[in-house]
Amino acid sequence: MSEVPAIRGRLIESASHDAAANMAIDEALLSSVAAGAPPTLRFYGWKRPTLSLGYFQPLSEAMAWAERTGVALGSTGEVDLVRRSTGGGAILHHAELTLSLTLPMNVSDTGAREATYRNVHEAIASELKVMGVDAKPFRTLGTGAATRMSSDSSGASSVGKRDEPFLCFQRRTDEDLIVSGYKVLGSAQRRTKGALLQHGSLLWSVSPHADVLPGIRQLAGRRLEMDQLIRGLQQRLKAMFEIDWQLGALESEEMEASKQIVTQRYGNSDWTSKR
Repeated sequence: MSEVPAIRGRLIESASHDAAANMAIDEALLSSVAAGAPPTLRFYGWKRPTLSLGYFQPLSEAMAWAERTGVALGSTGEVDLVRRSTGGGAILHHAELTLSLTLPMNVSDTGAREATYRNVHEAIASELKVMGVDAKPFRTLGTGAATRMSSDSSGASSVGKRDEPFLCFQRRTDEDLIVSGYKVLGSAQRRTKGALLQHGSLLWSVSPHADVLPGIRQLAGRRLEMDQLIRGLQQRLKAMFEIDWQLGALESEEMEASKQIVTQRYGNSDWTSKR
């Protein structure tokens, strides 16, 4: 039997974009894959530190967080602001690795969606282990794992849900990856008819704009190579999903669609302030 996976996918190598463009590209890929484009694995970074609000978070919470921390938000400040199309808490994107995986899928298949979520996190945890970093899903750690979260998030929340801190990395869900009591990976999914998008943030190093959140470099106590992690992840996700990732790029139609989405949503102040 051939060892080459039957499905050919597209790999978009790591590149940095501004906040609105990053969100719009992921959305354009979701529509494109649903319409027949190949499965797409994308790694990316951020041109400027960015606070991304969860879809349901009020803008007032971001303003309150900025006042508490002394962070100036917006294009004229230190940290850009964007609203995601996915839920959850706010994420401070800075020294991190962000990835998105877009797959053709019957989105009514809840089991397939949940398996995708777990499998991506499992692949990242396995590759981190190769690099000497022990990352475990929160669900495996027992009730004592909540202790660090409580101490980190004290005074951090004037939030809609009293028990949830403002920042995503001070929250915990079952599949979040935890290193030494700190969350280092969180993901979210969005689905449309015929396709599923999962994007996630791996906290690589501490940001001066959210210094209560150490990254895996601080937690490992030594230098780690992001390129090594990306190469290893490509191979693990190839084997896990049986997709042969071939280097590619955004099609011209996808680029044009992403520009329109920036104008309509992620670069539009009405979208950012809609809640």
